[in-house]
Amino acid sequence: MRIQLYKRIFLNFVLVIALFGLLAAAVGAYLINRSTVNEAQRRVSLDLRSAWSVVQGELDGIELFLGALSGGKRVQEAFHQPENPAIRSLLELARRQGHCDFLGLADTQGRVILRTLAPYLIGDYLTQDPLVGRALKGETVSGFVLLEADRLKAEGGDLEERAFMVFEPTERAKIRAKNTESAGMALVAATPVDDETGVRKGVLYAGLLLNRNHALVDKIHAIVFEERLYKGRQPGTVTIFQWDSRVATNVKIANGNRAIGTRVSEAVYDTVLENNRPYYDRAFVVNDWYLSAYDPIHDPEGRVIGILYVGVLARQYDDLKRDLWTLYGLLSLGAVAIVLALGFFFARHLTGSVSRLAQAAAEIAGGRLDMQVPEPTTDDEVRDLTRAFNDMAGRLKEREERLKATNAELDHTNRSLHVVNRNYLDMLGFVSHELKNTLGVIYTSAKALGMTAIGPLTEAQAKLVANITSSIVKAVGMTRKYLDLSRIEKGELNPNRRPMDMIRDVVAPLLAEYGEALAARQVRLRNDLPVQVPLNGDRDLLQVVYKNLLDNALKYGRSGGEIRLCCAAEDGMLRFEVWNQGDNLSQEQLAHVFDKFVRLRRAEGLSQGTGLGLFITRDIVQRHGGEIHAACDGDQWVKFVFTLPATRT
Repeated sequence: MRIQLYKRIFLNFVLVIALFGLLAAAVGAYLINRSTVNEAQRRVSLDLRSAWSVVQGELDGIELFLGALSGGKRVQEAFHQPENPAIRSLLELARRQGHCDFLGLADTQGRVILRTLAPYLIGDYLTQDPLVGRALKGETVSGFVLLEADRLKAEGGDLEERAFMVFEPTERAKIRAKNTESAGMALVAATPVDDETGVRKGVLYAGLLLNRNHALVDKIHAIVFEERLYKGRQPGTVTIFQWDSRVATNVKIANGNRAIGTRVSEAVYDTVLENNRPYYDRAFVVNDWYLSAYDPIHDPEGRVIGILYVGVLARQYDDLKRDLWTLYGLLSLGAVAIVLALGFFFARHLTGSVSRLAQAAAEIAGGRLDMQVPEPTTDDEVRDLTRAFNDMAGRLKEREERLKATNAELDHTNRSLHVVNRNYLDMLGFVSHELKNTLGVIYTSAKALGMTAIGPLTEAQAKLVANITSSIVKAVGMTRKYLDLSRIEKGELNPNRRPMDMIRDVVAPLLAEYGEALAARQVRLRNDLPVQVPLNGDRDLLQVVYKNLLDNALKYGRSGGEIRLCCAAEDGMLRFEVWNQGDNLSQEQLAHVFDKFVRLRRAEGLSQGTGLGLFITRDIVQRHGGEIHAACDGDQWVKFVFTLPATRT
């Protein structure tokens, strides 16, 4: 039975829509699932970083506490009279104020001479303790440490009781041979103590026991998850594991108690504890599924001793996905209904010469642009379409011929421009290199004259020689910038990155060099840079960056004003600032300050120079993986800020 053309078109259209709908449904479901899970997992990973920040803050707090306490009179007296109850009471008061669970002193042999908690045991040796051992060598150190039951008992108080736990049966946990644990995990710091003459007296150490330290996990939870609830439940959980057992957590079991003694699932155990790798995935936690992030905890010797965990209830994201799927399905069904109605309407109008038009289109697609379709006798839209098709075919043929001619001309022009550009870059590099060498010889001769190496000079002659030397220095600087421009344009300015210290290798030599220039302009230098800033970079290129920024600060800064230098770590990057008092830059100048051959105007007119310094500076910073920008505030100050990747530790 013959089926009318419009029906065949409509049926094929329906089939296409059905297939497209199925594909769109599958792709939509995949994208919804991936986007929600990826966003959730990204959030959990960020939450884990926040948790680590809190824990690191606790470690830093213990270190700061010990640093402040070790230089005080109480500790010095304690080494002289370790058994004096009054001194011990003062140190016990300090321990409580420092929010530590234990505090002790050891002599230079590692023998404990004082503990502040009953039963006040002394005489044992801590030379095997990695933190105490390193502190005896002069380091202030901190980290996670496992303390055995006898050590906890010696430190006093209720530490031994808090650490002891019985393992609770946990679904999906890995089988273990024993069912109790007596050791404890603690945040411990140790610092050397010297007397006023610099002679080592011993070590001061303190620690915070993590077992049943609910205050710490609750603090992390409050910072990371605030006080949100999802269907009456806390959506987020935080846990500190000692090996695979929860020792501090806000995960609750069925009776509402904290899940102390429950253990991690076997999948997480194998990944984190056995293979020392993070686990960022869906995981079963005690009695429900969570989108989880687990990081291994290492002791000072690099061994895995536990896990820091943050998780978000997976149910809330499952509900979100279900709602999105429902909305997507309803919208898709509505769209399909509309498209099918429109398809049926248009299918009835695609009859007559459609097949001839399709065949002609195939011929044109194959390259036969002189194809013409006979017009139908009926005066309808199909005849108009045929006329338009024939007109299009003729225009395509004309356009094809014009394009061939234009392409040939463009190809010839491009080859010519490439040769000219290459010759320009080669000439720029050659001339800059030769000028730099020649100017170097002239500079050496001028310096020899200035130093009266070939005879004394009159005051006028000495002044002239000084002017010549200054002009040559400027010319050498301009030549060096043109040489750097040539290397940039040819793609040859590649950083040779090596471990270095930004302060020692770059900033300090430049500041020594700029001493006279600063004094000449009566500019105050405020150096807020840290003592050390280690990173991986090209020392010579980074000197170019800092020198150009210091030159700008001096050149455009206010005479008698101030220049400030500072650096801070920020999201894995090092953020450097060069700030100076001076006239502001307009928005247009800020937008083009890093462009090639841009020179700014000062109060006295157009600035001197090549207009390449900031262009080269931006290229070097970007090749190091950083960014640079300028900012200003009215007529008060201008600053340049650039970033460089921090060295990973």
